[in-house]
Amino acid sequence: MDLFLATCQGIGLALAAGTVAGAIAGAAAARSGAGAPSGLLALLALLAFSVASGVVRGAATRAEGASAGAQVAYVAIAAAILAALSVLVAPVALLALLGVGYLAIARRRRGGRKYEGLRVLR
Repeated sequence: MDLFLATCQGIGLALAAGTVAGAIAGAAAARSGAGAPSGLLALLALLAFSVASGVVRGAATRAEGASAGAQVAYVAIAAAILAALSVLVAPVALLALLGVGYLAIARRRRGGRKYEGLRVLR
């Protein structure tokens, strides 16, 4: 049981670290227009990084006059809460992993439909 709890804590901390890094990279990418840098637990951190980066980049691009730093702060607070919950109640990290996975799949599916009606037939 100790190995299971330690694994859950590791998953939660990796997701939290990837989320913070992704939020910062997403805000920087929205400002500069460049892509986000890329950087079993490291893979989860990369998954959280890519999802958070895309979410913050999209939000920062759509927000007019709003600070990208505020969006990063919100995501960082959520990541800190996830890290704390992962340490206190380790299995909550599995729920966060499912949430990040669902968000990644939903964003990918929605991205494919974004320009669906705009294709030109020749």
